[in-house]
Amino acid sequence: MHTAGTESGGTGTNRATQRLAAISVDAHGHVDGWSPGAEAVLGYRGDQVIGRPVLHLVAARRRDAMAAGLQARRWDDRAVFRHEAGHAVELDVLVEPALAQGKSTIWFLSGPSTQTEECDAPLGRTWTQSSAGIVVYTPELRILWANDRTCQLFDTSLSDMWGRRLTEILTPDRQHRAVEEKLAQARDTGVTQSVLTYERVPGETRRHEWVIHIDPVRDRNGIVVALCSMARDNSAEFWARQRLTLLNEARRHIGASLDVCTTARELTRLSVPDLADVAMVHLLPEAWGTDRSSSDNPMSVRLAAMNSRHPEQVRTGPRTADGHETSAWHSLDHSTLMGRALSEDQGIRVELPHEAARWPELRSDRDVDGRGGAMCAPLTARGRTLGVVTFLRHEVPFDSDDLLLVEELAETTAMCIDNARNYEREQSTALTLQQSLLPREPPAQNAVDAAYGYRPADLAAGVGGDWFDVIPLSGARVALVIGDVVGHGVRAAATMGRLRSVVRTLADIDLPPEEVLARVDDIVNRLDQVTEPHTLEPELGASVLYAVYDPTSRRCCLARAAHLEPLLVLPDGSSRFLNLPAGPPLGLGGLPFESVEVTLPEDSLLVFFTDGVVKSRDQDLTDGIARLQACLSSCSTSPTAVCADILAAVLPDSGRDDAALLTVRPRTLDQGDIAHWEVPADPSAVATVRDQASDRLSTWGLDHKLFSTELIVSELVTNAIRYGRAPIHVRLIKDRSLVCEVADGNSAAPHLRRAHTLDEGGRGLLLVAQLASRWGSRHAREGKIIWAEQQLDLAG
Repeated sequence: MHTAGTESGGTGTNRATQRLAAISVDAHGHVDGWSPGAEAVLGYRGDQVIGRPVLHLVAARRRDAMAAGLQARRWDDRAVFRHEAGHAVELDVLVEPALAQGKSTIWFLSGPSTQTEECDAPLGRTWTQSSAGIVVYTPELRILWANDRTCQLFDTSLSDMWGRRLTEILTPDRQHRAVEEKLAQARDTGVTQSVLTYERVPGETRRHEWVIHIDPVRDRNGIVVALCSMARDNSAEFWARQRLTLLNEARRHIGASLDVCTTARELTRLSVPDLADVAMVHLLPEAWGTDRSSSDNPMSVRLAAMNSRHPEQVRTGPRTADGHETSAWHSLDHSTLMGRALSEDQGIRVELPHEAARWPELRSDRDVDGRGGAMCAPLTARGRTLGVVTFLRHEVPFDSDDLLLVEELAETTAMCIDNARNYEREQSTALTLQQSLLPREPPAQNAVDAAYGYRPADLAAGVGGDWFDVIPLSGARVALVIGDVVGHGVRAAATMGRLRSVVRTLADIDLPPEEVLARVDDIVNRLDQVTEPHTLEPELGASVLYAVYDPTSRRCCLARAAHLEPLLVLPDGSSRFLNLPAGPPLGLGGLPFESVEVTLPEDSLLVFFTDGVVKSRDQDLTDGIARLQACLSSCSTSPTAVCADILAAVLPDSGRDDAALLTVRPRTLDQGDIAHWEVPADPSAVATVRDQASDRLSTWGLDHKLFSTELIVSELVTNAIRYGRAPIHVRLIKDRSLVCEVADGNSAAPHLRRAHTLDEGGRGLLLVAQLASRWGSRHAREGKIIWAEQQLDLAG
């Protein structure tokens, strides 16, 4: 408490043995009120003095001075009164104007007790020696008397407080004015008042909570003649509430982010300044994870978070991109507080200064050399020690209750850090799973410009059941796939990975779209049959859209299994759905799939999407499609920009379903890069076709491929003439690779076999396989196509 007093307690002790009296004097100087205290001090009964001049009670030598005091209606001095028994009594007198209208006054007298009051001495000492601060005020809110505890708290003497208001002694701030307002309310209403204040005891820096009760003091006529305030130190309960509040806030906020460093920073933020002046969290390598650890010493720690009331006293280190400070690893000495807390696996509390109080993060030893306290507690969760938390306080040491609170905070924080650590590990696993299941970039090919967009419903896991794919096929063609597995999260992602692998495998053998879906449906049925009983089949209800685009003809063949149709966006910005047969969801079995072949216009755009793009909590499917079409009407031209525009404008931030998007702008191969010949079913035609192929390769500047291409053309055409049937066609395509295709009317596919020594045939396909980077066959509407590709150094 801030006061203007210079003495402490001496006068207060003398006055504590005195008796307090009050006399009411009317405007004519006659006694009109006589308190029991006055009777005890002067011996007169009320009926003996009421109506008599008050100056008749004063010794003759002081009457003139007292008369002047009556004239001024204010007096603060000593006077000699005549006791009823005849002897003189020296008393301190305070004369104050009365509250009522007129010129009446109230005289407050304090003097020694009479012999008849010896029995009241224990009661008087109780008030005088009470641990509560007791003050008696005049109705004008001036201090009349105070006990020893009040003098100690105000750091002044009663003689310095006598006749002064509270705000004239203590700092006239808001809470001291509030006390005076409560004093005035008690005086005016006659009702007991209460008020809370927060003051520091002289010699301490920590605040105390004081509960002040103010009671009006009445005379026999019920008139308020004084006010008595009693201030009780409620600090124990106050700090207990503060600890519970801090613990509750910690349980509400710490760990909400599921990030190790953020969790540590939350603890230091909540602890300063309510609990400590400095808070630090150091973590062991295990808490950081093996990928972040740079030390094999089990007692090596790194600062994860620090907060201080005085930032200038903290050493600053390098900061990360998000502005948070980083720290180097350092090994703990077992003699330090942190080392002891970790090795003993318990909280430690010491008073400062202390030889074990050493922290490299502090700029100097100023914080630990002076008075104060320090606490360290290990961060232990599920049997593993993850680090240590440290709290420092200036001036005021910590107590045992503080240590209990810190141990509770350390336990809560450790559990949250362990949860965050487990979450980060699981999220890393989930993201690795997603990256392995979904393509990162479209593959190198010249058939289409493609871009992906993806947002899982489970943002925490980062994976879901939607997928997309662009698969290069033979003949410069490309397969476009988008699918949706019922559910989301890791389980749906695992199912999606299985289906995607199946689709890629079937696409690699060049099956038509409807056949691919039929085979996938059959495989899903078999997967369902081996699934454990009494579990939900995640594959059931999966939807897929599969399309094959040929850049040599701009023809696109599409089939779908219960998936949303793709949108075809024309150059003028208008869009429409491609009308495709619906097809059943994968897993039902027994129902056929149908495909549709369309020619895509120049500069058009195909948009494949799952229902999570157009459905959310706030909109149905129809409204979502309308929003998507409106967005497409003003989107950018490149597929990548279109994806970004749709993600920003249409896709909700969080939905109940995963969302996948595949935008494709078809390309057309230059007809000058395609050569086509019809071959008669005559072995003599092989030489002619070989020469024609050589001429075309020379035109394309691929003379280095002449020898291998002539052999491939010769072997494939010879096999078609010998084992196939008319019509026979040869096609060369210069793309990212040199493609040679030979088609015939026989649907029987060739098989690679090893020829024996005396076999006349069987070596042609083996030779083709050795010369080509890859080869294969696919079924056509009539017959088959055998193809072989040779890698080129140029990109189309």
